[in-house]
Amino acid sequence: MKDKTRQTNETESFLASQVIDEDQTRIPLGYEIVKNYPLQPPFSYVNILYNTEKSTYLYFVDESKLNPEETAIFQKLHRLIEESLESPTGIKNNHSFDDQLNMVLKENEKIFSDKSSAGMEKVKYYLRRDVNGFGIIDPLMHDVSIEDISCSGIDKPIFIWHRNYDSIPTNIRYQSHENLNAFVSRIVFRAGKHISSAFPISDLALQGNHRISVLYQKEVTPKGTSFTIRKFKEDPYTVIDLIKFGTISLQIAAYLWMLIESKMSFIIIGATGSGKTTILNAITGLVHPDYKIFSVEDVAEININHENWFTLVSRSGFGLGGEGEIGMYDLIKAGVRHRPDYIVVGEIRGSEAYVMFQAMATGHGGLCTMHADSLESAVKRLQQKPMDIPPAYISLMNCAVVIKRVKENATGQSSRRAIAVSEIVSSESSHAAFSWNPKTDYFDDDLQDSIMFKRMADATGRDLREITDEYQKRILIIKWMLESDIRNYKKVAEIVGKYYRDPDSLMQKMEAGAR
Repeated sequence: MKDKTRQTNETESFLASQVIDEDQTRIPLGYEIVKNYPLQPPFSYVNILYNTEKSTYLYFVDESKLNPEETAIFQKLHRLIEESLESPTGIKNNHSFDDQLNMVLKENEKIFSDKSSAGMEKVKYYLRRDVNGFGIIDPLMHDVSIEDISCSGIDKPIFIWHRNYDSIPTNIRYQSHENLNAFVSRIVFRAGKHISSAFPISDLALQGNHRISVLYQKEVTPKGTSFTIRKFKEDPYTVIDLIKFGTISLQIAAYLWMLIESKMSFIIIGATGSGKTTILNAITGLVHPDYKIFSVEDVAEININHENWFTLVSRSGFGLGGEGEIGMYDLIKAGVRHRPDYIVVGEIRGSEAYVMFQAMATGHGGLCTMHADSLESAVKRLQQKPMDIPPAYISLMNCAVVIKRVKENATGQSSRRAIAVSEIVSSESSHAAFSWNPKTDYFDDDLQDSIMFKRMADATGRDLREITDEYQKRILIIKWMLESDIRNYKKVAEIVGKYYRDPDSLMQKMEAGAR
């Protein structure tokens, strides 16, 4: 009886946590709608609101509401699904949520047969949202324009980072510590992890490969539980997208392609949220299709279209002793034994950096990201503990791309720019192949003295003119993809592979299309 009462209380608490306060469903005074688009039509939409007097935006989620009869159906179905999921049959057969929902509806057909189809579809929407989705923030997870979702505690608006409006508040907030804690506990448990007062910090991958960082209760933050979700893009950005956004230029993309083909190593440098992983994904899309890629990460974020690609994710230990931990250091050591052409590390920050540099010294290409604001500060970090890279090894990292969020002069909105693409000569010197001019928003280049082009010439027996001609060909191919709106990561990888294997036919296809 106690278990039944506890289960009922937990269900009621969970249901209460899904309710958005009525004050949050009314468009506030002083705001007007400047944009509207669907999230999950016909049940959820978003209005982008703007207050002229305050010069502020508001992300306003507009969801269809359940009437009293639909709410009663929702609660009944929620309990039936919960009981079904807990049954041995449901677990053994590993049914999807929609399968489970249809089974419950079929088994209880007499109870729900007289209900309107429109009302039942609305109930199904809320069941998917609250049982299998992310509760009140689920609509945000379906907006492809949102990069980050942040909650800093109860009675405070959830903030998002929107690709067109930067950081703006929403009309969604958690009403109590119990509701917020229940949501976080459920999400972490669903990911197969544990969070508690004893282990209040967690960083893990969610369904859909989204990443969440959690601070639980008031153990480490006085305001209580908070979280930030970094959304994973199913269709990752390519170099074509980055050119369209102004992050890089045609020339930078062609230059990086040339370096990638020669198995040269890259480090992507920038602050949190600057777009390091986005550029890393885009660059790996230029890797030769015959190369073997081995990627190592804390949380899976790298997403590339490459057949010969192994991906490993580190694992934390069990219990207070941390037994069974498999860290980045161990994974890179294991990766080298698989003889990859490229080792891709999501982020270097510890002893794994030393193993990576050792691998580059033996002929492997390396791609990684690092938190720093410039190449100079990155080099200093690399040489200090815990990375301890000897100065003589720094030049093994051939190229550094420094990425930064900047304010656009025309709109005032923030965007990402590769402010510097540098060729690393030694621990104390580098050559700026490209640099971004903030006044003109243009990328200046200095490839006449390119050290990497000279190395390519020496390694292949070609002269610099031939290397430059090849570079110009790459510019033409990328320009053709840009003008033809070929930006999907699979299509870009297909064209890159076509050029490696049959360059003449690709050039002929481009020439025929230009006529």
